[in-house]
Amino acid sequence: MSTTPTGPRHDGHDEQHPVLSEKEDAAQRGTDPAGAVGATERPSGDLAEGWTPSDHLAHEAGELAAGIGREHRPRREDVYPYLLLRAASPGDRGARPVWPPVPCWQSPDILLMDAASAGPFDPSQLVGSPTAGRRYRVFVRVWNLGLLPAVGVHVRAWFVDPGFFGGGTGPAYQPQLIGGAMVTLEDRTRPGAVAVVELDRTWDIPESLTGHECLLASVSCPLDPWSGVLDANADRHVGQRNLTVLAGDDDAKQLLWTLGSRVTGTLELLHGGAAVGPLLRGVLGDTETELGVPERLLPPSPKALRHGVATPAGQHLATLLRTRGGWLLADSERVVALATELGMLEKDAEKPQRGRRRAADAPDVARLAQELAREHAERVGVLVDAEPGDALLEGLVRLWDVGDLTARGLAAALAEGGPSAHLLQLAHTDRERQEVGGYSLALLG
Repeated sequence: MSTTPTGPRHDGHDEQHPVLSEKEDAAQRGTDPAGAVGATERPSGDLAEGWTPSDHLAHEAGELAAGIGREHRPRREDVYPYLLLRAASPGDRGARPVWPPVPCWQSPDILLMDAASAGPFDPSQLVGSPTAGRRYRVFVRVWNLGLLPAVGVHVRAWFVDPGFFGGGTGPAYQPQLIGGAMVTLEDRTRPGAVAVVELDRTWDIPESLTGHECLLASVSCPLDPWSGVLDANADRHVGQRNLTVLAGDDDAKQLLWTLGSRVTGTLELLHGGAAVGPLLRGVLGDTETELGVPERLLPPSPKALRHGVATPAGQHLATLLRTRGGWLLADSERVVALATELGMLEKDAEKPQRGRRRAADAPDVARLAQELAREHAERVGVLVDAEPGDALLEGLVRLWDVGDLTARGLAAALAEGGPSAHLLQLAHTDRERQEVGGYSLALLG
C-alpha cells in the first residue's frame, strides 16, 4: 500500500490545490477583477462610436431638471439682500431693462435740498431744478427687497453734463463724483428696509455749469455688489435722474438747445402722460411750486393733447433726424397719416387717433419718419438747414405754433384746457440705432 499522505497539509494545500509559482498563478487568474464572471478585459467606460442619446429621454431629463430647479431653487431676494434704486415709479421691483418703453432716467430716488435748509430730510424742501452757483444737499433713497439684512451698504452719487448719458464713456460724458455714505438696511419685512441716505458732501454747482446736469447714484454691499458700470437701464444698483422741473414762466429754451446740440442720430419727443404724477410726487414731495403742490397737479387727458399718436407709455409727438436737406422735425401724426396713405401701414389698424386707439397697435414712428424723410420731408414736418440745437428750437416753434418756449407756453401748445402737468421726454438713438438714453422736462403750466 502506498504511504503517500492524502489528507490536507498544514499549509492549506493538497494534491487538488498545489502550490503555484507566480507565473502559474497569474495565468490561472487571468485579468478578471475580483467577483467578475466570464470577463477577460476591463471595460474602458467610453461610449460606443456613433452613439447618440434618445431625443425622447433627453427631453424628459431636461423637463425633470427644470422642474427640480423651479421647485427647489429659491429666488435670490429670499436668500440674499436685494438692493434697488428705482428707474421709475410705481411698480419697479428691479427687473431690467425697462427702456423701451419705460424711461430709465426718471428715478424718483435721487433727491436734492438746498444746503441752506438745515436739519433732517424734509420733503417740503425738495428742489426740482437746481441752479448753477448754489450748494445742495444730496439724498438717495435706497431699498432692500431681500429677506436678509444688507450690511455695509455703500451709496454714492455723480453728476454728468446735460444730455443722454446711457452708461457709456466718452469726452462728452465724464461722471464726476459728488460723495458717498454707508448704511445698513433691514430685511424687506421691516420698516428699515428703505432709507433716505444723505451723502457726506454737498453738491456745489460751479457758475460754469447749467444746473441741468444729469445725476446718477449707485448702491452696493458685499452680498449684493454693483458691477461698477453706471447703466441704469441694465442694473438695478444704479439710479439716474435726467430731469428738470419747470413751472410757469421758467424758460426751457437754453436747455432744449443744449439737448438738441447733443443729437448724433435721432431724437424722439414723447409725452409721458400719467407718469408725471408719481415722478413729481417722488422728486418734489410736498414742495410748493408756482402752480401748487404735486398732489394738485394732474396730467391732461389723452383727448386733450394736440399732437402725437399713442404708444405703450404715452404719446409719440415728433422725431428729429438728419436729412440731405438739413435737420427734420417730423410730426408723428403726419408721419403715420402719410405712411397709411402710401400703403406702408394698414389703414384700420394704424390710423392715428391721438390716443384713442389701442397703444399696442402703435407703429415705429421714428423708423417711418426716416423712410419718409428721403422723399417727403416737407410733407411730414419742418426742415431746417441749421445745427441740431437750433433746428430743434425752430422746429418746435413752427411745428407746434409755440408762443414762447417757457413751461407755460409749451404746456399750452401740448394740450387744450387749463393748467396741467406734462412730462416731455426726449429719447436719443445713435447712428447705429442703439437706444442711448434720454432726458425729461416736467412742465407745470
